[in-house]
Amino acid sequence: MTPSEEESFTQFVRNHADGLLRLARLLVPDAAEAEDLLQTALLRLARHWSRRLDSPEGYARTVLVNLVRDRGRRSHLVPVPVPVPAVADWGPSGADHAEAIAARAQLDQILAVLPPRQRVTVVLRVIYDLSESETAAVMRCSTGTVKSNLARGLKRVSATLTSTNTSVEELAR
Repeated sequence: MTPSEEESFTQFVRNHADGLLRLARLLVPDAAEAEDLLQTALLRLARHWSRRLDSPEGYARTVLVNLVRDRGRRSHLVPVPVPVPAVADWGPSGADHAEAIAARAQLDQILAVLPPRQRVTVVLRVIYDLSESETAAVMRCSTGTVKSNLARGLKRVSATLTSTNTSVEELAR
């Protein structure tokens, strides 16, 4: 990597690392593992930085999704503990810290009921507001698969919210 490429990569990491970490944190329930996934994704991106990718952020998102998919394939080998986060890593500034922690824990519980592919689909479509075709490109599947994963995932989330008597309005607060 040339010094100018290194500088542009460093600038990319400064500008996009927080957003990519939020995505990784939504895709896996363990904060430490999300950080590890992001580091691996950035290492893979750095290896290909000299190619001058059209969308380095899109490439990093795709790598994160693939790493989560690989993690899902290996999940039966080693049990992964899922602690409730001690500190909320994001939320509205100025909001009550305890409320932010509770909201994050509730989001983790809701997403935890979803199988990995549905979880990725729901996060990319609902939280990151990617289109069906963009989500399909990131997940490397058809738009029909995205539609069915989203429908099944939202149905499961709805059933979970109904069983816990949590309304969507409460989640939005």
